[in-house]
Amino acid sequence: MRFSSWVSMGFGVVLIGAASPALSDSSVYTGFLETHGCTYGPKLDAEIRAAGLTPEGLASHARTAVQAGTAELNGDWVVFDASVCTIKLPEIISPYKITDDVLSPYITRVSDPAYEAGCYLTEWQQAFEATGLDADAAFAEGMDFLAAEITAGRMSFYSDDLLKTPVGFQTIVPEGCEQGARAEAIKASSGDLAQLFDTYVRMSYAANTCGDGQSGDMAFAETVEDRTDNAWMFIDAMMLTRAAGWHEGMTAQDKGMPRPPLCHTAP
Repeated sequence: MRFSSWVSMGFGVVLIGAASPALSDSSVYTGFLETHGCTYGPKLDAEIRAAGLTPEGLASHARTAVQAGTAELNGDWVVFDASVCTIKLPEIISPYKITDDVLSPYITRVSDPAYEAGCYLTEWQQAFEATGLDADAAFAEGMDFLAAEITAGRMSFYSDDLLKTPVGFQTIVPEGCEQGARAEAIKASSGDLAQLFDTYVRMSYAANTCGDGQSGDMAFAETVEDRTDNAWMFIDAMMLTRAAGWHEGMTAQDKGMPRPPLCHTAP
């Protein structure tokens, strides 16, 4: 879509608004954009205000980037190029940790030689439903929890072999689980994910058309196999994008539909 067509739409009315004089320096937007997929749209206005910015200022910044060719339009979203914005892990907060008592009944200790020995959280939604939440609320709480634990390096859908599907999200538990080097590998995987998250999201953006329900890119595992020991890192990355709200309409029963930056609109 050409920029002239874009500004003729309702969304364009937002983008042609003048930037706040106090926010004329575009560098103030960098931190916000990096943890929001280097993507801007009106649906983020509440989060923009919560960050101390103005939607009008960020909209004007997006318009300038589109005009300069360092961002492109995808439906109601503006996706900034890697040359001006690096996609970082979204900032997801959860009041729960894997060591909390509410989760301990749902941790499975695996010793079966057919699988990777360790401690796994397999029924995480049930754990949060047991606190009294309904299915959708438990699902949302669980997503935030998983994302926070993955980011903190305490949990991962981890295996060094793509042909070995993990039992669940392997956890680092202080007591009762001798994981040895595997615990260190999970911590390292978190650091690898932070370094490779931009690659994951941008590969998804290029490979998937919005509306087909696809997100992520299985080719990512092959692309980064020499840069991480976790062959299943794309699952950790996908969970972060879900917790971040980059899948619209997601519920306990519906995986929702990805939106930019996880997909692009059809030409």
